[in-house]
This record gives sequence, structure tokens and C-alpha cells, in this order.
Amino acid sequence: MGRETYIAFLGLAAACASSRLPETRALASGGGEAEISRVIEEALVADSRGQAADTLYAPYVTIVADGRLRRAPPRFAGVAQQGELAITSTQLQSRGGAAWGDAEYRWVSERSSRFQLGRASFVLTPAQGRQGWWIVQVHSSTVK
Repeated sequence: MGRETYIAFLGLAAACASSRLPETRALASGGGEAEISRVIEEALVADSRGQAADTLYAPYVTIVADGRLRRAPPRFAGVAQQGELAITSTQLQSRGGAAWGDAEYRWVSERSSRFQLGRASFVLTPAQGRQGWWIVQVHSSTVK
């Protein structure tokens, strides 16, 4: 390695080391967090009722449950119709014009003692052409 190459390499390494990562922050309490939480909750509850809730999703949404693409209810892993769904925890963050979060949920059958635990990761953006947020990507899986 020549001296010029070595100096260029050191300069590049120094520039990369001094770069600051964009700041990611938890959503502050208020309208944004409440709206995003509402969209996530409505999507999960609608799924347990067998409702499509298409207005909560972007037209180009990607939904994956237990490794498989889902286009219609049930969209979330471990969820079936004829049951009650409860969200047990959520975490939300945002940066710029996007928000993402995790939700843990429990689905219990109305007809039997069957239940499932699940976890979903959401990506949301401001909805185009209307107020509020919509889901652009969600991945969910059952918890074993």
C-alpha cells in the first residue's frame, strides 16, 4: 500500500468514525403517539373479528405472519376469528416522517380454551391524501 493510499484510507476512516448517526427518539406523549397506538390497536382487534380494516393499511402494504405473506384476515400470527384480542405491551419510536413499534398481544378463543401469544413489528408513515397514519409494513409471529 502506497503512502497516498494509506493517507486516503486514514482520512476515510476518520470521516466515518466522526459521522453521527441520525437521532432516533421515542415518541412524545400526545397526538402522534395516540394516533399510532390507535392504528395498531384497531388493526389487531379488527383481525380478531375477521374484519379487513383496509383503511388502516397503505395500498402497498407488506404483511408477513409466521413467515408467510398475508393479504386478508387473519393477517396476524396466532389470530383467528371468534376470539378476543388484548394488547399486552407496545413500544413506539419515530424519526422524521416514519414511526415503528412492537406490540405483544394475546388472542383467546371464544369457543374453547385455546390461546396464542404473538408479537408484531409495525412500520407506519403519514397517510397520503388524508389525515393520520397508516401501516406500510408489519411482521408478526407466534411466541412459543
